[in-house]
Amino acid sequence: MAEEFRTEEEQVEALKRWWQENGKSTIIAIVLALAGSLGWQSWQQRTSDQAEAASTVYQSMLDAINVSGGGVASADQEVTVRHLADTLKADFSGTTYAHFAALHLAKLAVNEEDLITAEAELRWVLNSGPDADMQRVVQLRLARVVAAAGDPDSALAMLRGEKVGAYSAAYAEAEGDIQQQLGNVDAALEAYQRAAALQLESGVTAPTLDLKLQAIAQSRES
Repeated sequence: MAEEFRTEEEQVEALKRWWQENGKSTIIAIVLALAGSLGWQSWQQRTSDQAEAASTVYQSMLDAINVSGGGVASADQEVTVRHLADTLKADFSGTTYAHFAALHLAKLAVNEEDLITAEAELRWVLNSGPDADMQRVVQLRLARVVAAAGDPDSALAMLRGEKVGAYSAAYAEAEGDIQQQLGNVDAALEAYQRAAALQLESGVTAPTLDLKLQAIAQSRES
């Protein structure tokens, strides 16, 4: 019994020595682990709340767009849509909802022939960290806007040298359109033919591209 007691006393003393040597660092490690866990949970909650709020605003914007039932939007509807889109850009700039809002504003600007505003909206999306697919779509639209604004050379530079994957045919077709704008019929034909080949590879057909190729063929025959 005495031997057992002595052993227990030794164990207690050993624990005391260990605590004196390691206790503070253990507490710090536990506190840091708890803080990290709580911080991660808090960040996840904030991210979830932000995404939900952005989704609500975006849905309100879509409702305002669709309220005309496909007709011409009223002035009040336009104001509402623009206000909600600007809210998404200002308060939720890192979300896909904000990117789509800016794309809609760019579309409105193009419809109004305000190419400066359209370009600014598209560049805003590119500068706000879109994913790869969004970036390729925006770059394509930006090239068309820049070309329409009178700078086809810069537009062509935007379309070249990009790894665009599934968007290769669309990029090639846009290149053909811009070459047509420049009066470079041979370059336009080459770009259109490349676009047609890429579409064939992907199993996608576009009647508009066929019409463009036919138009070039007819112009050469006349």
